[in-house]
Amino acid sequence: MNFFLKALNKGNPNVAKVAITFDDGPDRETSIELLNVLKKHQVKATFFCIGSKVEENGHILKEISNSGHLIGNHTWSHAFLFDFFLPAKMIREIQKTDTIIEHVTGTKVKLFRPPYGVTNPFLSKALKKTKHTVIGWSLRTFDTTMGRQKVLDKIERRLKNGDIIVFHDTNPNIIKLLDDAIILIKQKGMEIVNLDELLNLKD
Repeated sequence: MNFFLKALNKGNPNVAKVAITFDDGPDRETSIELLNVLKKHQVKATFFCIGSKVEENGHILKEISNSGHLIGNHTWSHAFLFDFFLPAKMIREIQKTDTIIEHVTGTKVKLFRPPYGVTNPFLSKALKKTKHTVIGWSLRTFDTTMGRQKVLDKIERRLKNGDIIVFHDTNPNIIKLLDDAIILIKQKGMEIVNLDELLNLKD
């Protein structure tokens, strides 16, 4: 709602382009397979990564980056109580994640997505220090709680120009779902582009 801080939630509603994003990886079970699906369809996406998982799966993050996808910061711990942290602790989590992502990929991290999409004055203060661009979403698929067909039905009903779609690496059924979702999105006449193009973030 952009009440505490400004988050970019969608692109131009007059242009038939959307972006796909993934949260909570890199995941050793699914992330590489996700890359294969994206390559098959010649689609780029943005992966919002948890720092502690990057520490465990740096080789996977490097593969994601080398495949031309964008990498964003999704905090170090993705703690359930992250929004209760004081600004100093939030800053440490965000900067620690930036550091390990930059170490693995060689690229400075510019994008941040808050855990669970929750924002508050503490996070606003932290992000004034870290200076990230905050990314939300306009189409939440609930892919970790709803079955594949229900997710596809939701995309069919609700997809609009400029949508930022959120999926999760950690969904064990994401591979088939992503394959079907990309086909559906393209059948609806939408071009799938990366966030930097959808939101005009390119330097």
